[in-house]
Amino acid sequence: MNGTTIEDIQSKIDAQLKRDHYPGDFPPLPDVPAARYHDAQFAAAEMQHMWKKTWLMVGVESELALPGSYFLFEELNLSIIIRRDNDGRIGAFHNICPHRGSALVSEPRGKLARFVCPYHSWSFGLDGRMLAAPEAHEFARLDKSATGLQPVQCELWRGLIFVNLDPEAAPLADFMAPSLPYTEGFPLEGLVVQDILTMEFDCNWKLAYHNFIEAYHTRAVHSKTLSHYIDQRSWQAYLLQNGHARIAVKRSNSDSIYLSDFPPPADIDAIFRKFSLCQVTFPNGFVALDPSGFAFQSFWPIGTNRCRMDIRMVGWEPKGTRPEYWEAIRAAMKTILAEDAQIFTALQRNVESGFLNRIMFGYLERTLYWFEEELDRRIGIENIAPPLRVVKALEGQYLTKTSN
Repeated sequence: MNGTTIEDIQSKIDAQLKRDHYPGDFPPLPDVPAARYHDAQFAAAEMQHMWKKTWLMVGVESELALPGSYFLFEELNLSIIIRRDNDGRIGAFHNICPHRGSALVSEPRGKLARFVCPYHSWSFGLDGRMLAAPEAHEFARLDKSATGLQPVQCELWRGLIFVNLDPEAAPLADFMAPSLPYTEGFPLEGLVVQDILTMEFDCNWKLAYHNFIEAYHTRAVHSKTLSHYIDQRSWQAYLLQNGHARIAVKRSNSDSIYLSDFPPPADIDAIFRKFSLCQVTFPNGFVALDPSGFAFQSFWPIGTNRCRMDIRMVGWEPKGTRPEYWEAIRAAMKTILAEDAQIFTALQRNVESGFLNRIMFGYLERTLYWFEEELDRRIGIENIAPPLRVVKALEGQYLTKTSN
């Protein structure tokens, strides 16, 4: 029973709604050190060993519709150009001129025939090759063939754009393979970004991310919004390799915040119409796959106690087809996020207070603990101070026990 059919999910939801005790075949979850959400050395280890070595979703292929189109990825104190070249290929380069380090472009998105440094007018092709430099004869050792833009690993998965700062990283397909069976029957390819919303929160990025990969808080925090659309009690999680997860929740009256009169693509599998099905993509991605449209959500650290959330609202129709609908969705999203944000500041204050040394996760928060375990695997246990490590309580729970 792996959550890939309506019968699989319905059976687990029915059992969940009847259950009144902790599952006997699921391990108790140990406490998690609160310092993981404010310790500077832990944040530095995250940056060095996780953020800079893990595949990160940065956009949707349709954002680069034409050759020469680009957008900037500017998180993690980096600036990376994501572009489509003249042959239609999508790739990425650091937004750094190899001459003196100037940023090549400053506009967040646009379309260019080539990249020209605004500092000294060095120019580079869409493929990153150096084209020209004024007064090139003034440089005794300038080799244009060896002075191109520094590439960043960039690959596509089902129309989604990912980058990885590690040039030796394993292929994206391997990283996303555990999620593939759970997105089949849902046409991710061809999505159009209708709007992008960015919000900042006064808390560690993990505290914000945790909030979106569990439904335990829904009735308390979202009593006037989300709780009308999903049945919190029915929440099911399927733990997947590489830190990913699949979440299934029963819809209330088959309703959705994205419900509209616009017909969804005909090839969407019935399973996505019956349940609210969400994909959790390690390390920072969450999306509820809704036939009427949905939002890719990602969380990025700004410091140890502040983070940014990027939300790409997507559908399949051409951009601008239903501006009033997407304006309403934007307003609804901001209302829901404001309900979450009022919790976050106090969370951060309290984990830093010294009076909350450890936090607890229950069965309905198992995706959070699964994330923390994967985080330690990615960082490497040898790079984490012993008081900040988590116990590997869930290793081996994926695949053979995905019904849990």
